[in-house]
Amino acid sequence: MKHWIFDFDGTLVDSEGFFSESFRYALAPFQIKIGKDFIERIRHKHPHRIFEDFLTQEQSQIAFQRMDEVGKGISDKIQLFPGIVEILNSLQRQGASLSIWTGRDGLSTQAILKKQGVDSLFKKIMTGTCVENNKPCHDGLIEIQNFYMAQPVEMVMVGDHHHDIEPANQLGCFSIHAQWKRVPEQLPQTITAKEKFKSTEQLHQWILKKLKVK
Repeated sequence: MKHWIFDFDGTLVDSEGFFSESFRYALAPFQIKIGKDFIERIRHKHPHRIFEDFLTQEQSQIAFQRMDEVGKGISDKIQLFPGIVEILNSLQRQGASLSIWTGRDGLSTQAILKKQGVDSLFKKIMTGTCVENNKPCHDGLIEIQNFYMAQPVEMVMVGDHHHDIEPANQLGCFSIHAQWKRVPEQLPQTITAKEKFKSTEQLHQWILKKLKVK
């Protein structure tokens, strides 16, 4: 378990509700209302193509400009889940490498990490704008593997969604289902994580015991 890879939204940071707020503002001029399934419908898309099923190219540019307008204020509100810093510090003391694999765009990911003061902890950050194919395609995960020249059995993927767990399982990584956000994602019956934890404290205690972290 040398290389620990974390999903971002719903795993490292609590961004619940903020995506919907951004999308509603971006789409307001076009009288498009987003449903409860909107995020699931666009989750797999490249961040720059999330509006392609709803808007023309010109309208999409306007929507993205509106997202930029509201994005910084929203990013400033997003916080790390309690206990995450302790987990990261314990892993770092044990000598593990820390990486991020997220479907979010790169600029907002970096801005939030810097705001929270943890940007320097991660050696490799793969976002939805780093690769052509977003999750659940495992392009980003393979980029991280290649960066460390690691074997899949040395890699641990921690994520809250089946788009994290399924590609990790397919590649042969150790998968951990993060279930500590307010409404945890349920995995499909055909997808099973190696471990699952309902709180960051449970994961931290498991790490301390499993890896004998001092």
